[in-house]
Amino acid sequence: MSTAEIKESLDRMTDEERFFAAAYLQHRAQAENPAYRRILTERMKRMDEGRKLTLEQAHRIHGALEAEGL
Repeated sequence: MSTAEIKESLDRMTDEERFFAAAYLQHRAQAENPAYRRILTERMKRMDEGRKLTLEQAHRIHGALEAEGL
């Protein structure tokens, strides 16, 4: 796939699809970085310990941030 085809594909995406594409590309850009991998490992450990949000909590936080314009 050429750069032009990728750009065309991105232009056809919804805002939500572009958000996830951007997040994925950022992750891929950092995936081999040892410091980034340590951060991910620590986050996964905390989640495994039960330190995570429910979907309802995440929606509530997202709504509050949107209301603030963030």
